[in-house]
Amino acid sequence: MSRNQMAGEYRAKSGHAGGVVVVFNDEISGWMNELRDAQHWMPGCIAIDSTGNEWIATGGNDYDGATVWNPLKQAA
Repeated sequence: MSRNQMAGEYRAKSGHAGGVVVVFNDEISGWMNELRDAQHWMPGCIAIDSTGNEWIATGGNDYDGATVWNPLKQAA
């Protein structure tokens, strides 16, 4: 199952129509109403919005969190 499919299923089950779903190691890690504060997420987390855009948390470390969200995939 793709990350986008996982995020879609999570939205359907949780009732969150928008926002971003965060995936880490192929598991849902959480949801936010908008992309913000990379420091709250470990480097390598991937955020997926409801249109299929994806960002990856980079920089930082596992203890202090990531430093920034970088674009990973832009929905077509």
